Amino acid sequence: MAVTCEHPAGGGAVTPFAVSVRDLAVQYGRRLVFQGVSFDIGTGQSLGVLGPNGSGKTTLLRTLAGCLTPRSGDIRIAGLTPRDALRRTGVAYFAGDATLPGSVRASRWGSLGNGDVVTPDRRPIRALSRGTRQLVGLRTVLGRQPLGLIVLDEPWEALDPDAARWLSTALETKRDRGAALVLSSHRLHDLAGFCDSYLFLLPHHARLVHAHDISPTSPVTAAQLAEVFDKLRGGAMSLRAVS
Repeated sequence: MAVTCEHPAGGGAVTPFAVSVRDLAVQYGRRLVFQGVSFDIGTGQSLGVLGPNGSGKTTLLRTLAGCLTPRSGDIRIAGLTPRDALRRTGVAYFAGDATLPGSVRASRWGSLGNGDVVTPDRRPIRALSRGTRQLVGLRTVLGRQPLGLIVLDEPWEALDPDAARWLSTALETKRDRGAALVLSSHRLHDLAGFCDSYLFLLPHHARLVHAHDISPTSPVTAAQLAEVFDKLRGGAMSLRAVS
């Protein structure tokens, strides 16, 4: 997959990059998941990663979080490698059940940045409903301070409407305070109007598109993202514009 990173034109102040990715390639065994992926994310900016199941969204986010070692290319988070950044800077990574300790009691695991528990529920995390597990994990990782980079894989999945609104508001607050966001979803409406740029991962290529190039004067809609995705796939639509 080759991604061209287009930088905003104009004579304004240069935004410092929280994340810089250059010519990234990742493979599992003999299978090449993607290659040639490059993009920058500035402080206080957000990147939406979109694509059908199996396109490499989770792989990309796990690589950004230092869980996977790329075959080639370079990732810098505040000038550091992902694993160094996890140890030395405020990086939050959450990917649902894959990042939750299922056997630990919920009341003993989840805590906010001020030390308060997220939930008094004493059941093991795996015994909670899927939506509750998701919310406990999100409140825990987003409750840490300070955060310079937030990487979330399908964060709105399984959340009820109230929890989904809480998540959107929490992410907007973190972004306004300078955190960079990388958010993935296979549902277009989750990210529509929320991100500064969108990375479309496709079976044989990828494309980085800035929000102002999709909709210069108003927030990007799910229908507009669907149109872009449809064109990139040559007319074969498989992402969901609505839930």
